[in-house]
Amino acid sequence: MHCPCPDNSKSTILYQTNRKNVSEIDVRCTSKHHFIPSIFKCNKCNLIFSEHINKNFEDNYSNVEDETYISQIEFKTKYFQLFFSKIKKYLNPNSNVLEIGSYYGVLGNIIKSNVKSYIGLELSKHAAEYSKNKFDLNIANESTGTFLNKNKNFDVIIMSDVIEHLDNPFEILQLIEKNLNPNGILIFSTFNMNSITPKIMGKRYHWIMPMHKYYFSNDTLKYFLNKYNLNLFKTKTDTRLISLEYLLNKMVIIMPKIDFIFKFLLKFNFLRKLTIKINLLDLNIYFVKKLNIR
Repeated sequence: MHCPCPDNSKSTILYQTNRKNVSEIDVRCTSKHHFIPSIFKCNKCNLIFSEHINKNFEDNYSNVEDETYISQIEFKTKYFQLFFSKIKKYLNPNSNVLEIGSYYGVLGNIIKSNVKSYIGLELSKHAAEYSKNKFDLNIANESTGTFLNKNKNFDVIIMSDVIEHLDNPFEILQLIEKNLNPNGILIFSTFNMNSITPKIMGKRYHWIMPMHKYYFSNDTLKYFLNKYNLNLFKTKTDTRLISLEYLLNKMVIIMPKIDFIFKFLLKFNFLRKLTIKINLLDLNIYFVKKLNIR
């Protein structure tokens, strides 16, 4: 299989799928599909990618209704407040901000009062309407490519756990560069496949899932960003805050052989509502500058 990156080189299979004849993939943020897709690695650029790269997920995303995510808004807010504390240095009252993949508007609601303008870009009709009604956010309900081809200008563009889902991240990076003002900043988060956790867990790594198309490392990110006049200048660890209830429900799916333990713990309401801090040193926030070439 050829790498989908601009180099279009041949690849080697890393992990073989353990499921056949999958008709539809659950693309909700709280997806319950945790089977292993076939995973490949480019022989030239070392990009890791899924067998699903040729599938268009946009229609799937536009129809998403994620009630589980909504039930966890309290905990998502705690996480995004921590995320915001790590990025706020690059935001100011004069900033025009675009968030790609704004989902149910939790981060946008935190950002909007700290900047001049905020636009959220979200494919899910349900999530877009929720964001408008709940948080009074300015949301564009259209594809990333369509929106960015209008050539708007932003000081800061943010993508939280989005780049791994994109149908064509290379095209989007090129468009992001064109839509950033001089000295503009791109801030995004994703997992680092060269970190210790995915290396130890191999094909059982919990972020290897059907809706994730691309799996980057710090080196591959630098390589592709440089191709599009973007410079990675800082990396911060991304610590997650989630409810114990959410974690236990995930463990039921991931570890079905001992799911009775997690289901038993879920019976205790006081445990379910505990906030858990998780940092396996595999999730990063990346800070990228647009290079000004004369």
